[in-house]
Amino acid sequence: MIDDMKLKEVISNVLGVSIDIINDNSSPDNIDKWDSLSHLNLVMAIEAEFDVELTPEDSMDMLSVKLIRMILSDALNN
Repeated sequence: MIDDMKLKEVISNVLGVSIDIINDNSSPDNIDKWDSLSHLNLVMAIEAEFDVELTPEDSMDMLSVKLIRMILSDALNN
C-alpha cells in the first residue's frame, strides 16, 4: 500500500505547488510547473523516496497522480 500523503509530499516538493491542490486528476494538463524536466525530477524523486526502480515505459506513462499511484503500486509489488 502506498502512503498517499508521502506521494503527495514528493509531488508537491518537486513541482513547487501546494499539497492541497494535488489529487488523482493532477497532471501536466492542469499543473503549469509539470513540464518535461520536472517530470524527470519527479520520477527520480519517487524512485528515491519509495526505493523502487521504474522502467522508462513506466516513467513515460506517469501522466497523472492516479497513474503514478497505480504504476508505483505495481512496481512495489513486483
